[in-house]
Amino acid sequence: MSTADQSIACQISHLLAGQVQTLDPAEDNQVLRLLYEYETVQLNQGAFSRQVQFAGTELSALYVEEYGARSHNLGTLRGDRLAFCLPIMETDSRWWGRSISDGVMPISQSGKTIHATFDAGQRHVVMILDRQWCLEKLSKEVVGEVLNIENIANPQNSFFLKIHPLQSQRWSQRLCRLLNRAVSCPEKVPKQQFESELLSAVRSLLEPAEVSQLTESRSKQVVEMTLTYADAFQSQPVTVCDLCVNANVSRRTLEVAFQTIVGKSPLQFLTQRRLCRAYVDLKRAKDESIRVTDIACAHGFTELGRFANRYQKIFGELPSETLRQHSSQRGLALEI
Repeated sequence: MSTADQSIACQISHLLAGQVQTLDPAEDNQVLRLLYEYETVQLNQGAFSRQVQFAGTELSALYVEEYGARSHNLGTLRGDRLAFCLPIMETDSRWWGRSISDGVMPISQSGKTIHATFDAGQRHVVMILDRQWCLEKLSKEVVGEVLNIENIANPQNSFFLKIHPLQSQRWSQRLCRLLNRAVSCPEKVPKQQFESELLSAVRSLLEPAEVSQLTESRSKQVVEMTLTYADAFQSQPVTVCDLCVNANVSRRTLEVAFQTIVGKSPLQFLTQRRLCRAYVDLKRAKDESIRVTDIACAHGFTELGRFANRYQKIFGELPSETLRQHSSQRGLALEI
């Protein structure tokens, strides 16, 4: 049988990403050897195949795998890691003898043997995080529901966590989109953003329940923490995952807090806030050498076309018109 008939991998800014297809269970054992020590047992006669898309850093990894033949995997995670599995295409597959199609998420840990039987067509996404790093990031003081990650990561506890099927579906889709971006253009997915996305996913999936409402004081605290963080990175684009990781809250908690306090989503409010600050700077610009580009970049807008379009919708004029108009008024004042 053939070895991997397709293998692409590149490492830029410490993000390793690629894809591989194997047609032999003996070679399949090497696909994820950096993460697992395991073996694959082919259960049915006929052709074997397994496709894997992957991306990762020193502290985290994300991969999607699809099986073309019924097989059984057994082994352990290397190092000190946690692994979380979300189904994409469900078949009659089982982890430790239990189906993952009934609203549960398997959690694997280093030191405990993994037994997983996959039917042909099974497709799922797996997140792997360094255990100590995950504990450090998700166990800090939070303003929303306290997440007992220490209890969840306890090797003595259950292999499974009950989650809402819709929540599982949403996150599996979002993680697949992240992985596709990382594989196609790894240079456009910074390491920090990649890790923040995975932490945000784990935080949301492990939260005891969906947050339907927060007290006003807690909502205010979440919003203020978020604005402080955004101010510290005023000239850089920020993502919802960056904001969630900073406040150590789920996406849902962040959304509810902003809707409660300002009546808008986090990104909507932060974008409009930056636009207003750019407007003020354009009106107050005293140096004739200042350009619209300078002010846009100073407020985290790197796509000037989108910046100008959003700006015009709010203020009724292009940023260049604001700058030109007030430059003319300053010139007239100097002549008088």
